[in-house]
Amino acid sequence: MNEQRESRQHQLMALLLDSKSGLSVDEIADHLQISRTAVNQHLATLEKQHLIQESDLNTNTGGRPARKYVLTTLGVNRFPKQYSWFCNLLLSELAEEMTAEAMEALMWKMGVKLAKSLSIKFADKDSAQRLQLLVEIMQDLGYRADLEYQDNQPYIKATNCVYHDLAQQHPALCLFDKALISSLLSSPILQTACMVKNDCACAFRVMTKN
Repeated sequence: MNEQRESRQHQLMALLLDSKSGLSVDEIADHLQISRTAVNQHLATLEKQHLIQESDLNTNTGGRPARKYVLTTLGVNRFPKQYSWFCNLLLSELAEEMTAEAMEALMWKMGVKLAKSLSIKFADKDSAQRLQLLVEIMQDLGYRADLEYQDNQPYIKATNCVYHDLAQQHPALCLFDKALISSLLSSPILQTACMVKNDCACAFRVMTKN
């Protein structure tokens, strides 16, 4: 039953994706061949999840304004997007135009730049708090990251690579992670495992002072 409900809600969202000006309850019911009551129930659920919202009232009907619904940005982003092919095209073009050293320098620079934009969150944090906050930020970026300790040394471990296929073709991408982690922690790091090299995870040892 839940799967059927979720399927119907996905169909409803797909309708709204194709209707930028929004659809009324009656229009949705007509498209999906379900009752107005069912439509309202689905709309209420999707609205609570911030996936849809009411649009401006339609006053061009000549009668009572019809309330319409549109997708929110969050709702639009629920539909699949494919960026990897463009990223690969862009990186391949850069690799043809740049030396390997210049490409690595660019990836490092990008990691440092992102770290600077996040640095305010790390202000007045001690080393332990910085480590935990870094893990949370990496999780927000899509990494399945955790903090582990081996011989009292902290390790940042990620069991996925958010651009694994790209990094296999462009290993310089790994420097982005290293620059980001090192800059946010204000500490040198040593990468001890890499999924691009067929390891089970990417692991970074934080070189703390004894």
